[in-house]
Amino acid sequence: MEPSASGSLPRPAREAALEANGGCCTYCSSGVAEGIDHVIPMNDGGRDDVTNIVPACRSCNSSKRDRTVLQWKRDIHGRPSREAWLWTNGPDYHDPDVVTDLETDALTKHVAKVQTEVAENFQPHELEAALLAINDLNRFIARLGNLSPKRRALIRREAQLRLLDHEDILLAKPTQRRSELWKEDARQSDLKRQLRDV
Repeated sequence: MEPSASGSLPRPAREAALEANGGCCTYCSSGVAEGIDHVIPMNDGGRDDVTNIVPACRSCNSSKRDRTVLQWKRDIHGRPSREAWLWTNGPDYHDPDVVTDLETDALTKHVAKVQTEVAENFQPHELEAALLAINDLNRFIARLGNLSPKRRALIRREAQLRLLDHEDILLAKPTQRRSELWKEDARQSDLKRQLRDV
């Protein structure tokens, strides 16, 4: 699993997202943003960081699920009209206005604009995130001192590989990132076996 595993977003990143787009949902603009959505789903190689999140209302977030915005829009257009849905299925129908009303290019630009706003909102907190990373690094180094030299060497080698590979993985396209992260997961499984065997 990559360093920013699911659920590891710092509180300021979530707050930066919830303040973007005027505190309204990115996808319907009418609902109050109650949570965040990963624009590129994590299971499609999306990152769990400030560059891949936007504010979303509960209805849009649960409706979009693990799809990209364009996949979601396609699926919305493929379902019955609101009137037909209400007639057969009851009132539980949510059509996010922005997603359904904007053309593909305009929708992509709108989501990118909100993502940029989230990143700008987070900038004042970036120093705090950097200091937390240094504290985590200090704890990591302190824990290495409790290990035997052989186990310490194995973990040090893995840490070096992760740090060297990580920038390339962050800059890679989502499909390539997913492949690279799977390789890292396999390498970590192998490392855990080696640690048990030492």
